[in-house]
Amino acid sequence: MLGDAADLFRPSPGRRADGLLEMVGEAAGRAISWVLSRLLFGIHLLLVWTALRDSQRAEYLADELAARVAGTDGVRDLLDVLLSGDSVARVVRQAARTGGGPAVWRSGVASARTAAVARMPLVRQLSVRDAASLFASHPPAGLRHRMLTARTPQEPTVTLDDSRMERLDAELSRHFDRTARTVAWTG
Repeated sequence: MLGDAADLFRPSPGRRADGLLEMVGEAAGRAISWVLSRLLFGIHLLLVWTALRDSQRAEYLADELAARVAGTDGVRDLLDVLLSGDSVARVVRQAARTGGGPAVWRSGVASARTAAVARMPLVRQLSVRDAASLFASHPPAGLRHRMLTARTPQEPTVTLDDSRMERLDAELSRHFDRTARTVAWTG
């Protein structure tokens, strides 16, 4: 609302005034509108910045909660997958085009991640440099990874065995099929 109000009060291009009194009134109105517009915009930025910082703190808390459930290593692996989004998408797209199911997707992603192990510290650092912003809704994955590494490692409380994985794959098979059709020909 404050951003819209700031736009509303932003002075528009002036029209040519006919008399001195009209010119003075126009200039005073523009000055008051400009000050009011900047004031509202500043308050808007302050509120957005405050809300986004809260959002980033919530993201760190979510990572901590995820580490309690999946273990620290599992969450760090997930963050690395997010940082490798393009290569993961490429692997999944190729597997989907050849008719491979979720097991093939996981195998391909694991292979791509193994090939990228040596460069992941650099990718994490690059994410910190490129994605860090006071106005970002999420902290960079590199900082999230760093936070998890600095904390006491946690073991997973929930584990997924092969039989459970097969049941999940069977339950989600129609969604996998639809996603495979979508992913196969995008990008």
